[in-house]
Amino acid sequence: MSTAGCIIFLGPSLPRGQAEAILNADYRAPAGQGDIIRAVAARPAAIGLIDGIFKDAPTVRHREILWALSQGIPVFGASSMGALRAAELSDHGMIGVGLIYRWFRRFDLLSDDAVAVTHGPADLGAPGLSDALVDIRRSLRAGVRQGLITPQEAAAHLKRITSQPFPDRRIPDTLAACAVHQKATDARALLGQMADHQRRADWLTPDLPQPPVIHAWLDDLHDSGLKLAGFND
Repeated sequence: MSTAGCIIFLGPSLPRGQAEAILNADYRAPAGQGDIIRAVAARPAAIGLIDGIFKDAPTVRHREILWALSQGIPVFGASSMGALRAAELSDHGMIGVGLIYRWFRRFDLLSDDAVAVTHGPADLGAPGLSDALVDIRRSLRAGVRQGLITPQEAAAHLKRITSQPFPDRRIPDTLAACAVHQKATDARALLGQMADHQRRADWLTPDLPQPPVIHAWLDDLHDSGLKLAGFND
């Protein structure tokens, strides 16, 4: 078992300061293609995938998460890209945390952009510049429960917002007082669970065979400036 710390990919789902108060870790910008392989090279005790790149560059690949698991490194996912990948790979040993992960597991037709947001520069902590559809849905329901809007108004808001590209989506200003930030809640849950494992030093080592190394994946790694030892020229 590794005695190193954890590596967490975090961006707009939760402010860095709040995350660091829960788990002492190596926090990195939202993950894109190749970033999990770079994390594996550091031999961390575990990897936490919260935020990932959706639009501006190639996304984190399923195969590199399987590679991390095959190297005996636990991989946790929640909130955003982490919830999506965990739902897709939970049968292979990736550990999903939180409500959004459970939604993706249960509802096969839930779109990937339900958790997507646009964010600011990574060196500023990748602050969120839009709201995720999952948070907007929860906020609309809260607004109805609290009598701030009618069910008909909530349905109209949802139809309008869903039709927009994800960078343009916002929780309506009238719901600011009852806005629900489920992505942040799930991110805190993931960090709390990892902090418990770190404190107890009881990480479960994944038991997954090494995935086949195929040329398409090697091409992806090459495009990311990476070489996988023993497989690249």
